Amino acid sequence: MKAAIVYERGGMPQYADFPEPVVQHDNELLIAVKAAAIKHVDKSRASGYHYSSADDPGHAKVIGGDGVGLLEDGTRVFAFGVSGMTAEKAIIEKNRMVKLPDGIDDITAAALPNAVAGSAMALRFRAGIKQGETVLINGATGFTGKIAIQVARHYGAKRIIATGRNEQSLQSLLALGADEIISLKQDDEKTLTRLKDIQANTPIDIVIDYLWGHTAELILASLKGKGSFTHKTRFVSIIRLRAGQLDQR
Repeated sequence: MKAAIVYERGGMPQYADFPEPVVQHDNELLIAVKAAAIKHVDKSRASGYHYSSADDPGHAKVIGGDGVGLLEDGTRVFAFGVSGMTAEKAIIEKNRMVKLPDGIDDITAAALPNAVAGSAMALRFRAGIKQGETVLINGATGFTGKIAIQVARHYGAKRIIATGRNEQSLQSLLALGADEIISLKQDDEKTLTRLKDIQANTPIDIVIDYLWGHTAELILASLKGKGSFTHKTRFVSIIRLRAGQLDQR
């Protein structure tokens, strides 16, 4: 079969022939791959930086941890691969696949899960979002940030504030469900003033932070009180580690 193969750590994937994977356990299935997602964690594994690559001998391998494919009976699924997914065929586990609805194309179905997990886990499981709450998404112009806006609305957020640096992308967030956008390209005083106004009028219940650094400092400064109790805000920072994982704090 044809596959995208990495022959050495840090090397570029090459399109070449590779042995077709073989099912070895009862909980495994062979699928015909239609689309694969290449994420930071896949790049880290290929380069040898990821912790799971520590004892890897560095032999030729197919990259890609998840994607979309067809089962033998034609059922279309999203699944996590036992073998690399950037190939014509891949091995998956029966309990780590999801049947896909007809209304979603292969590429979108392969790309969405990582972004949905990066927002849904933060909003629901870390922050414990409740119906009617106000959510601020810091760094919403990225792909995961855009998904976070829609996930927050799905979970019942009453008001969503989105920040970002990309002016063109920032405007598009209103159509995705953001109630207000704040440009991080303006000076700090204007940003801080606007955040304080929001906190005073519609207190922020949850902050989902994809940027950290100076922008997070501004948000935290806008939330603090002056020697008195303030509205309780749950702050979840999503940090991309060197290994490519998402760490939520």
